[in-house]
Amino acid sequence: METALPNMYRDTIFWDVDTQVDFVLPGGRLYAPGAESIVARLRQLTEHARQHQVLVIASMDAHQPDDAEFGQWPPHCVVGTPGQQKLPETRMGQSLVVPNVPAELPQDLSRFAQIVLEKQTVDVFTNPNVEALLRRLGKPEVTLYGVVTEVCVRIAAAGLLQRGHRVRIVTDAIWPFEKEAGDRSLAELKRMGAQLITVDELLGENSRLIA
Repeated sequence: METALPNMYRDTIFWDVDTQVDFVLPGGRLYAPGAESIVARLRQLTEHARQHQVLVIASMDAHQPDDAEFGQWPPHCVVGTPGQQKLPETRMGQSLVVPNVPAELPQDLSRFAQIVLEKQTVDVFTNPNVEALLRRLGKPEVTLYGVVTEVCVRIAAAGLLQRGHRVRIVTDAIWPFEKEAGDRSLAELKRMGAQLITVDELLGENSRLIA
């Protein structure tokens, strides 16, 4: 029998897109220039989730050296390399790693502060366990951030919207490869129903709620 999830998991979750060394830090194999500028805000969001017991779903590239994606993108985030690691600022204790193969989810998801979804394409929904996880979570509001705006952020946000989730995108905690392409993606997601919010607005909103 599956253990019911507490209200904090059903009402709201954070969704962290690919905050990995190869994308965010200079010298990374598929570095988005300037992405390191959002690291402090990523740290704020992680700490906020930790303090308020908000579940963090995190997608994470976990490539093999011969993955088909490397026909389009330079090799990056290969399993076991330093560049594949999540940034320390976005790691939480009590994490569950969900591999990109069919797997049985633990009965009691409430034991985990962070659920990491491994993927080998730009689309997190290609992980065969994502749909089962979303069914378990219900329809929480999703606060989404990470890299990069016009690729994996766009695909994750659009997929969640299409599945009936309310999605808020933290505009100063995402980063594109190219600003114009990122701006177009944000405009498209807003038309689809996403709300745009900043870190300060999110944290200020929470302080008012608990005051």
